[in-house]
Amino acid sequence: MRSFTSVLLLAIAITSVLGHPADLQAERDRLSSVSSQHVERERLVQRSTSRKYSPADSNPYADWPSYSQLPLDSSYPTKAGWGVWGADDVDGALNHITNATILSARSEIQLGETFNLNLPLEEPSIPINPSRKPLQHLFQPESGYTDDVVVMNTQISTQYDSLRHFPYSTNTSIDTYRWYNDLIPSYEDVIGPAPTTVLGIQQAADKAIVARGVLLDFEGWAATQNLTHDMLHTNYSITSSQLDSVAAWEGMPSDWAKPGDILFIRTGWLAQFLALDAYDQNILPYSKEAPSGGMLASAETLEWMWEKKIAMVAADNPAFESTPFSQTIDGVPRSLHQVFIGGWGMSILEFIDMEKLAPALHSLGRSSFFVTVCPMNIVSGIASPPNAIAII
Repeated sequence: MRSFTSVLLLAIAITSVLGHPADLQAERDRLSSVSSQHVERERLVQRSTSRKYSPADSNPYADWPSYSQLPLDSSYPTKAGWGVWGADDVDGALNHITNATILSARSEIQLGETFNLNLPLEEPSIPINPSRKPLQHLFQPESGYTDDVVVMNTQISTQYDSLRHFPYSTNTSIDTYRWYNDLIPSYEDVIGPAPTTVLGIQQAADKAIVARGVLLDFEGWAATQNLTHDMLHTNYSITSSQLDSVAAWEGMPSDWAKPGDILFIRTGWLAQFLALDAYDQNILPYSKEAPSGGMLASAETLEWMWEKKIAMVAADNPAFESTPFSQTIDGVPRSLHQVFIGGWGMSILEFIDMEKLAPALHSLGRSSFFVTVCPMNIVSGIASPPNAIAII
């Protein structure tokens, strides 16, 4: 009897801990699902480490694929550069920056003059995207000293978009989201309670980016052409052929681009915005449809950028490209953000302040400069102020 009672009590104890047999089966199913998701995640993150193109090669571009050869695999999104730097690569276009390109960029420092390329974090005071909240800056007094408390959306001012910011997708359904190199299994791994770290902004911070910057002053060139271009109230779109004209106007040769360059485009958006009074600046985000000028999203733009082996693009406007942020390119609806970030692993710098740098370069007959970019080291971060500095 004592033995039977002991067994019964043990069975009751086990049931109280593990639950009813039906609950046990449900738990097994849940664990099996979690295990499958974990295996899939590990498969994606720890695929072959072989690289097709390595920046360490004596000539990493000997067999570089042309734009027309993208993608390398038919299962990849249209014109994606997945696998170009290896199946497990997390750096994308930053692979164009090497020890050699950094050493070469040193020659751009001739006067030792420095330029801050970042707007104050509080500007624009009303975010251009009204769904984003303005920065909150509080002071916390302590015993004998004072602390800052800053609450901000990292997309409201000068910003560095990490490779987690924009997936490649042909619609707004999260089921179609695919991040660079297919390294993030699901949206839950980006925004969930236990996000992965892959492709986070901390990777760019660890790189401590140093490069040659090239400034194409579309705003300056347009003024000499008497070209009307309202970047604030229209979706004026800058073409790659216009950028070629800007480069020629600045006195650069047709082959001006070097692998690893960071391309800065002064569209004129910021100059036009700063010329507004405070009232007009504050109501701009709420204007009808709030159009914005920038680079044209087109196959021509994509090919132009890809063939130049640019490490990163930057502009003085809110989103680099013009609105609307979905164009039909090669028969597929998509944006430059999708292809650059999700497809090529190429980050975008926005709201870059070139208003002092541009005239300084013009006075010297130069277009290139030494540049450093070091975003905040936020693990799994989506974006950050770029802390960009130019030196000439």
